[in-house]
Amino acid sequence: MKRSTLILLAGDLMALSLFVYIGQRNHETLDALRLLLNVAAFGAPWGVAAWLVGAFRGDQEGRPYGWMFMARSLNAWLIAAPLGVTLRALALGRAVIPTAFTLVTLGLGGAFVLGWRLAAGVLTRGGSQSGV
Repeated sequence: MKRSTLILLAGDLMALSLFVYIGQRNHETLDALRLLLNVAAFGAPWGVAAWLVGAFRGDQEGRPYGWMFMARSLNAWLIAAPLGVTLRALALGRAVIPTAFTLVTLGLGGAFVLGWRLAAGVLTRGGSQSGV
């Protein structure tokens, strides 16, 4: 695995962890084991979807973080978020998934992951064009 891919994946998992942490803290359900379970429920589908749609590679023009990179990242999130919500519900033994939770996850969770990826692109754009 390339260094840039590992850095992106680590940042993605940190962004997801922060999203889950803030959600649990705000809902007063913060628990270390539950935090790890939720991060895994979102992180696993994210990693697979991001890999499948090419969200870990740069643009065709050789730019590491261009518009196509962000579009692939968005596509991956639109696949991974509903899968993550479903996995989380299964892991917690929930029979119903509130629509509001799904929408918040799509919006705020996406803002965390895509925001991190946008920041990574902006920060590395000044450096080399070969990646992170």
